[in-house]
Amino acid sequence: MLNPQADLRRRTGAGGHSPARTAPRLINGLLAIALLFGFGTSVLAQTQTQTQTQAPAPAEPDIERIQDWALQCTKVQPDKPKTCFLIHDVFRTENNQRILQVVVGHFGQDNVLGAIFFAPLGIRLPPGLLLKIDQSDPQKLPIERCTTKGCQAQIILADPLLAALKSGNGGEITFEDAAGQPVAVAFSLKGFTAGLGKLP
Repeated sequence: MLNPQADLRRRTGAGGHSPARTAPRLINGLLAIALLFGFGTSVLAQTQTQTQTQAPAPAEPDIERIQDWALQCTKVQPDKPKTCFLIHDVFRTENNQRILQVVVGHFGQDNVLGAIFFAPLGIRLPPGLLLKIDQSDPQKLPIERCTTKGCQAQIILADPLLAALKSGNGGEITFEDAAGQPVAVAFSLKGFTAGLGKLP
């Protein structure tokens, strides 16, 4: 069970008041994330078994630290440009367990700028996630699915939310643990704007 009083610290790993806008097709871009960061590996393995093909392993990623964020780029296909994502991880102090990951990048055929938030398994799903930037009103993000890597919610990054992220000092994701107790996880925005400018 998650402890709402858990001492958390940030480690690089990677507001607006309007209602949250979720991206209906950001999920198409998750295949690239799965290849890069290991999300949804069981689904990928099943797909490979069904097609009887073996996709080439992606090259080792290039990682650039940008304050509290990391720009991670990988060449998934030799004849395609590198795929890049801006990553931020939050870990528990007491056991070094990751409790939140934020992945920012361009997703889908329309190259939509969006963010995907990965929260721990075992949380209550109906309340979703609440996203708050500095002192802004929280926005609810519905949880779309859970894999072995966590439960994920996604949102299109457009103004006024994008402007708030660029100018803000920090954000916060709140979810409910299995007992229905709220757990607030702070994340840093130091380096977010600089890293965003380096996304292809």
